[in-house]
Amino acid sequence: MSTASKQNLSLGKLRRAVDGNDSYTAAMSMSQASGSSANSPTPVKMSDFSISSVDSVSGFTYLWEQTSEDYELEFSNEGGLFNKRIANRTENLSWSFDGNLDVTIGSADYIASVTAGTITNTGGAGAGSFNQSGSIKAKFAEDGQSDGYNDHATNYNSDRTKDIEVVDTYGGVPSCLLFGSPVSKSDGSVVNVEDLSIGDEILTISLPGSTDESEGDWKIDTFNRTGSFTQHSASVQRVMYEFSQHYYNINSGSELITGEHHMLFRQAGSENWTWKTAPNFEVGDYLMDKQGNEVEINSLEINQNSDGYEVVQLDVEPDDFYIGSTFLVHNKGSNSEPSYPSTQWQNASGDFNLHLLDGSSGIADDNVVSPLKTIELSNGSGNSSFSCQQPSTNANIELKVAVSTSGDPGVNGTGNSGTGFANTHLSVAAASTYYMRFKLVEVKADAGNLSAEDRTITITNNGVSNTDIDINCRFVNL
Repeated sequence: MSTASKQNLSLGKLRRAVDGNDSYTAAMSMSQASGSSANSPTPVKMSDFSISSVDSVSGFTYLWEQTSEDYELEFSNEGGLFNKRIANRTENLSWSFDGNLDVTIGSADYIASVTAGTITNTGGAGAGSFNQSGSIKAKFAEDGQSDGYNDHATNYNSDRTKDIEVVDTYGGVPSCLLFGSPVSKSDGSVVNVEDLSIGDEILTISLPGSTDESEGDWKIDTFNRTGSFTQHSASVQRVMYEFSQHYYNINSGSELITGEHHMLFRQAGSENWTWKTAPNFEVGDYLMDKQGNEVEINSLEINQNSDGYEVVQLDVEPDDFYIGSTFLVHNKGSNSEPSYPSTQWQNASGDFNLHLLDGSSGIADDNVVSPLKTIELSNGSGNSSFSCQQPSTNANIELKVAVSTSGDPGVNGTGNSGTGFANTHLSVAAASTYYMRFKLVEVKADAGNLSAEDRTITITNNGVSNTDIDINCRFVNL
């Protein structure tokens, strides 16, 4: 029920809430309020327009520079017509922000699109060095009036806030471990972070009293060093691949991590653990290892490369933190997964690594054909093009792809009306799922023993490129 017993609801105030007319005496009917025809009115109740409280602002804690995300003001016990007739009117909502945020907020009803500006990164600093922090604020007051139709609701005409951080990406991506970082699973095995699968259980440390990232500002949590920190497990929910132009090397390879990634950190001389990023660390401070013990930071080095490093981002539950290679690190810090800048692909099925090694199944005449791989579109429309990056050195191997929109193209590349193997397919018909096989071809008589080299296939849909399919190539002469 959206109203309480004997609650006073005004038809005049309802008119003001649905059409902005501030006259309490002008003619008004329930059919007008509902938006139905006066000739064939739909039966409605006053409670259909009522709420019991104005709750919180939901959205992403991390907003990357030069990107936009939606933030939503949530309500409790909404009547069936509340969102349609009241919450979706811009006159009934006001949005603002505070802190040092450089953001703009478009015309908004109960959902606001927030766009982050460009952060100028100076002095060769790494990503995350100039993050901005503040709050997104939303206020619900019908037609801006303090005595509105829903003035009975808790938090009516009061700011509701969401703390956010605009991330200085500097070409990178928040909260990532470097490709190849070993991660400990709860069964005692160790795998590279890129080889984790959804549902895998990995090690974490219990932090009694920690704040869930979807319910509050976990970045201000503190934990006294005398607390009990015991080992248990967390379940992998997402494995996402990206590139970053930097990473921090902590304790000579103990952790290779991007500068936006929060780690459990204790400053030398402090009695409390808190969440901080690598640009805030100093030699002599402490991090927590997989046994819950503190480890002194004895070296801290930033590595940068304009060509980018391959990185992997994890999301785990029910805890929002996990053991990386060595130390306790936090999730990316969002209610749910944000979209990557300039990509329209679903990460769960669209990101993977494909290892084409001599000795794999499918070798024929010095060719290596991969198993079937698929990728799904999040927008599901628009023809796509496929382009394979070729080796810049050791140009005695060649990467090719075969694509089908209806099923496995097979080892010959032409099954299910596949395109056949080629370096580039400029236009492939629109489909919700593309089925792909990759081929590594020896184009010289003696390929030699090549060191591992990264290869990328770029897929463009509706003019937007995605380079998240990363291919490790090593071809050993037979």
